[in-house]
Amino acid sequence: MTSTPSPGEQRMLRQMRETPVHPPYGRLRRLVSLGATVAGLWVRWRWLRLQRRRKGVEAMTEATHRFHLHAAEAVVHRAIKQQGLIIKTCQFLGSRADVLMDEYVTTLSLVHDQVPPRPWAEIRPVIERELGGTVDTLFAEFDNQSIAAASLAQVYRARMHDGTDVAVKVQYPGIDRIVAWDLQAITFLANVWSRFENIIDFRPIAAEMRRYAPDEVDFVHEADAAEELRVMLSDRDDVVVPRIHRALSTRKVLTMDFIDGIKISDVAALRAAGVDPPTVADTLIDLFNEMILRRGMFHADPHPGNVFVLPSKTPGGKARIALVDFGLTKRIPEEFRQQMIVLTSAIVAQQPEAISATMSDMGFRTREENAETYTALGEAFLGDVLRSGKAYADQAMVAEVNQRLGKVLRANPLIDVPGDVILIARVMGLLSGLGRTLESKTDLMDALLPYLDPDAETLASPK
Repeated sequence: MTSTPSPGEQRMLRQMRETPVHPPYGRLRRLVSLGATVAGLWVRWRWLRLQRRRKGVEAMTEATHRFHLHAAEAVVHRAIKQQGLIIKTCQFLGSRADVLMDEYVTTLSLVHDQVPPRPWAEIRPVIERELGGTVDTLFAEFDNQSIAAASLAQVYRARMHDGTDVAVKVQYPGIDRIVAWDLQAITFLANVWSRFENIIDFRPIAAEMRRYAPDEVDFVHEADAAEELRVMLSDRDDVVVPRIHRALSTRKVLTMDFIDGIKISDVAALRAAGVDPPTVADTLIDLFNEMILRRGMFHADPHPGNVFVLPSKTPGGKARIALVDFGLTKRIPEEFRQQMIVLTSAIVAQQPEAISATMSDMGFRTREENAETYTALGEAFLGDVLRSGKAYADQAMVAEVNQRLGKVLRANPLIDVPGDVILIARVMGLLSGLGRTLESKTDLMDALLPYLDPDAETLASPK
C-alpha cells in the first residue's frame, strides 16, 4: 500500500537523485566496492548478535530495528551506485513482503522506480545504431525523457508512424560487460560468505543468476518469449501481453505496445480506480497456476515493476493484469511439468511416498534418501501455506517452517536441487509478497485443484 515517504525514505530518494548515473566500470572496481559494503554490514551484524546475546533480545529490540533500517539503506545506496545485477537483487528482495522485515521491504522496493536514468545523449546513439536510422525518421514522435529506468535498460514512450503508442526499451551502453562482472562478483562473495555463515546460503541465488542473466541482455530472446506468451494466453480476457514490433527491435532495442496501467503494488491507486485488490490477487494466482502447471511456460520475474493492472472501462467490469519485461521467462519440459503436477498433488494429499519418489525423479538429492526429508521439503515448498488457511506465507510461518526444516536438513543435508524448482520457488515467493500487499483472501487449495491430477480433489485432506 502506498503512503507518504517517511523521513528516512525521503533521504534515500534524495540520495538516489544525487547519485551519479554512471556505475563503477571494471571487474575489480565493482567487486571491491560491493565487497566493502557486504563486509561492513557483516561485521556490524555480528556485533549486533553478540549484543543481543549479552543484553537479551527484548532489550535490543530498538537497536535491532535501527540496524536493519540502516542496513537496508546501505544496500540500496550501494545498489543504485553499482546498478546492473545488484539492482535486480534488490528488486527481488524488496518484493518479499511476506518474509522480510518491513525495514527491508519498504527501503529495497524503492529501486523499482528510482534508478537514475542515463542521459539521452548516451541512449540515442544506441537506438540509431541498432535500428539503422535517426530517431526522427524511425518514429513519428519520441519523448526523450525516459519513463522508467531499470537495472539493465531504460524505457521511453514513442509513437509509430501508424499512430501506435509504444514503449521503447534500450540497453545501457556496456551493460553486457557489467552483467558478466557482476556474476563473477556475486559468485565470489557468495562463496566467501558460505565459509563464515550458515544461517543464509546465497550460493543458490548466485547459481540462478549465472543461469538466467545472459538471456536478460538479449532482447531477441525477450521478444520471442513475449510473443509466445501472448499467443499462449490469448484465450484469457483478464491478461494483457503487449505486442512486439520486430521492425523496430534488435538485440539491444525492444519496441512493444505501450501499457498504460497501475503498478500492481499501488493499492491506493487501485482502489481509487474502482479495482478490488484481493480480486486482482485471485487473478494473479490463477494466471501463474495456469502458466506453470498447465501451459509449461511462465513469466519468471513478477516483481511489482513488471506487473500492472488495467481497470475496466465499464463499471463493474473485470480488471486485467498486464505483464511486461520478459527477459526472464521460463519454458518447462513437458516431463518436468507433469512431475510438478504429481508432486503438488502428493503434497496436497499428504502422501509421503509419492512426494519422495517424485522429488527423487525430478532431481532432488539428499545425503541419505529418506521420505522424511522429502516430506519436510514438500511441506516447506507448499504444504504449510496450503493448510494454514492463509492466502500467503507470513513472517511467522516462514520462521516456523525454516526452524523445522533446518533440523531435518542438518540431519540429512540437501545436496542438489533442480534449477527449475529454484526459479518456481522464487516466483512463488514474489507472488506471496504481492498477495500480502494486495490483502489477498485467495483460498490457495481451491485455486490449485483445477490444475492438478483429476483425482486431486478427492485426495485432498479436508479443510
